[in-house]
Order: sequence, then C-alpha cells, then structure tokens
Amino acid sequence: MSEILRIFVSATQDLETKRGIIGRTLAELPVQVGAEIRRYPPEGISYDTLFELVGNVDRMYFLMGSDITAPAGAEWDLAMRLQRSLMPLRAPAKLTPAAEQFLRITSRQVTAQEWRQFDTAADLARIVGLDLIDMLLHPTNRYGVSLVEIQQLQKHRHTFENPSADTVSDPGGAERGGVILGRQNISV
Repeated sequence: MSEILRIFVSATQDLETKRGIIGRTLAELPVQVGAEIRRYPPEGISYDTLFELVGNVDRMYFLMGSDITAPAGAEWDLAMRLQRSLMPLRAPAKLTPAAEQFLRITSRQVTAQEWRQFDTAADLARIVGLDLIDMLLHPTNRYGVSLVEIQQLQKHRHTFENPSADTVSDPGGAERGGVILGRQNISV
C-alpha cells in the first residue's frame, strides 16, 4: 500500500508567507499521491503535539530569515533529536546576533554547505520542487507513483533544472497546513 508523503514546514516569522510556496510547489507536481503538509499552528500547541507532528514526517523544510524566532528553534531541535530528514533553507538577509548564534550552534548538526540559499520565490520553488521530485522517485516507490507519473516527474525536473523565467509569485493559502489528496484518495 502506498504511503502518504508527510512534510513539516518550519519558518521564522519573517518568512511566514513563504510557507505557501512549498505547498503550491507540491500541489503543482504532476502526480496523484496523498500528501500532508504540517506546521506549528499560529495559536500554539503542546510539546507533545509538536512531537507527534514532527515525529513521523518524511522531510522538514526549515526556512530561516534574518532572525531565529519561536517556535522555529524548538522545531529544529526536535527534528534533530528525532533524526528527521531536514532541509535547511536561508533567505539572504542581514542576520541578527541571535540568528548568528543559532547558526554557530547548529553548525555541529549541519554544515554551511548544507544550507541552501534562495533569493526569490521561484528559487525556493525550484529547490523544493527538485527535492520533492527526488523523494517521489525513490527506488522503492513508497508513494505509489505510476509509470506515467514517473515520466512526467522526470520532465518536470527538467523544467526546474532549466527555468525559463521567474514565474513563481508569493502564493496565499495553506498557511495553517493542509492535506493534498490524490484522485484515488477522494470519494464523492
């Protein structure tokens, strides 16, 4: 049976609006697989609930801007302790002293080369899109991708690797997380 692709998106406050880019990038991939995008809700949750949200994700995207803000630091720490697959992403910004200290502390966990810098919404979509395609094309086919979808994903990868224009804008919606269901998961 196919698994649901589970993603957690962590973002510092100055990059809160960038969360939607990840959801939109996933939704626009040419596949019909079940997916769930998780986040720390704006109204807050208990540590135990956060543990459950982060504990069984396939990937955490960590978006860092100019400052490290709550609850992003706790989300990072939990992902590291649970050995979750984490992709750290940074926007070009002048860092606050707290952000510089966070990077120094976390340099034991990830190297400077592992941080991926994005300059625009299109750049973030490209980085995340390529990563999602790699996950979906995993040799064990955990997510039930069909042969036709594999071919479409490979074509889509080419568009990310060779972008023609900066066409991704800052999207709205999905700020509170969401579930993307493939057609086979929807009953009417």
